Amino acid sequence: MDFTAEQEAIFSFVQHGSGHGIIDAVAGAGKTTTIMECARFVENTSEVLFCAFNTSIAREIQQKFQARGLHQVTVKTIHALGRKILAAHVGGDTTLKLDNKKYTAILQEEEFQEELRPYYERLIALNGFDPAQLGNDRQQFAIKNLVYRINQRLLDINQKFRSTLCKDNLEEFEALLAHFGIFNERAQQNKNYTQRVQAYYHCHQQLLERGNKLAEERMIIDYTDMIYLPFVWQLSPLKKFNFLFIDECQDLSKAQFAIAAKYGHRGGRILAVGDPYQSIYGFTGADIESFDRVKNYTKAQQFPLTSCFRCPGKIIALASEIRSDIVGIKTNPGEIRTITSEEITQLARPGDLIISRIKAPLVLLVFDFIDKNIPVQIHEDEAQDFINELKSLFKQPELNERLDRREGAFELVKSKVKSRWEWIIDQKAKRISDPVERQLFVVNENKYVEKRLDFLHKKAIIWKDECPSITGVLKKIKLFISEKKQPIRLSSIHRAKGLEEDRVFIIDYDKLPYVQMEQKDWERTQELNLKYVAITRAREELYLVESIQIEEKAGEGSLFDDFPF
Repeated sequence: MDFTAEQEAIFSFVQHGSGHGIIDAVAGAGKTTTIMECARFVENTSEVLFCAFNTSIAREIQQKFQARGLHQVTVKTIHALGRKILAAHVGGDTTLKLDNKKYTAILQEEEFQEELRPYYERLIALNGFDPAQLGNDRQQFAIKNLVYRINQRLLDINQKFRSTLCKDNLEEFEALLAHFGIFNERAQQNKNYTQRVQAYYHCHQQLLERGNKLAEERMIIDYTDMIYLPFVWQLSPLKKFNFLFIDECQDLSKAQFAIAAKYGHRGGRILAVGDPYQSIYGFTGADIESFDRVKNYTKAQQFPLTSCFRCPGKIIALASEIRSDIVGIKTNPGEIRTITSEEITQLARPGDLIISRIKAPLVLLVFDFIDKNIPVQIHEDEAQDFINELKSLFKQPELNERLDRREGAFELVKSKVKSRWEWIIDQKAKRISDPVERQLFVVNENKYVEKRLDFLHKKAIIWKDECPSITGVLKKIKLFISEKKQPIRLSSIHRAKGLEEDRVFIIDYDKLPYVQMEQKDWERTQELNLKYVAITRAREELYLVESIQIEEKAGEGSLFDDFPF
């Protein structure tokens, strides 16, 4: 294989240089191939540890090392490395019990709910409700919705707290909330904001204490515990390595980098690789400073990889508007077309990748594909979230009610659901001070509810013989979005990172980078990065899809939101 001069300079550094290095690689530059090739220049490959971004990549890289005869190289995800440290501490991996719903389960424990009751009642009151007088059915539904949001916010805070190795004091806690925008600026300006923060702080302290106690006494851990507990408990691995290769370093949280660093011998070397322009996981605890944090902490020598092997000329030109140093290797120009959203189902074919920054256009596109009897594939986690979102419109009895027992059954359910959600949307809108923004929110939220109800109504009629309830309709929809054989794939841009296809469709391209009110500087940077990631997924053809008029708040890292109902 022929390597570029930039790659050869990196190989020379590994073989003949000293100290740490970091590679700034553009999209499609073959950074993983480059860093794998570097292992050939390490004298003793049994002393090499390759830190991979996720499990599937780790598996693929391990196979490639073995195919090249480099069987002694250790390949692990950073979470797996953290788990290995914990396993050694507690007497073996089988002792650990992984439960990624651990903190959700804690919040649902009756005893724990009683401990938090005073704080929840305070938060409910601060949101304008009297917890002692639930009032009508709508108010009960709204309070249930609020309690769910409090729980989700606590889970979000808890994950970020551990990933960023936040100090457990009120000042650091409030800074964490501000950095990640847990509360928007309107909420922060509210006279009750300090009281809300204090309530959340005390709730989180008890939640974290309970979670750590479960880990210590019963060895129950979740995914984030793998990178958090070794730091809190000040543990070290039994085996360390002389040379660490760290992939995707632009997306490392403080906790992840701390775990990787534990595996290096004092006096050993680190070679990290990443693309600052692909830093998109700030909401998980990583941030746009991750690349520079690794560079500065290790005092690494920086190397460039500017040649993109993936994208043709026209796509390179578009990507260079964001990252100017990207250079294309392919001689063919490729193709870029601007199309309308209505053309997607006509043009898309098996093997294509369709990506979007936000969920609503993808939800509606799924409806279009199902209407045309075209199965698609959404990641299994997001497929379940998709179903949960539709399910969230209804109460449990409405989901299971038989629709074939009387004429117009769905119309009656639909009318109740619309009325209920109109009231909830109005309540949410009251928090928006600007009248124009408030009215736009109400119109678009109601429109989105109606579109989903109309779709389900239509399918309930078509599938009435085999799907007598809304639950039955949802099960059939699940089959349509779980195609396995050469599917058309639908994905968020976040989840599409690392993917590539010959033909890629970017929904709502004219809205990228996505702009929201009260965006922080790091969020604006990551939105531009998301546009760059989206553009550089295409190997041959790129379809830029004009936006449809569905407004919503951008989700972070997932296509669909979970709801409890």
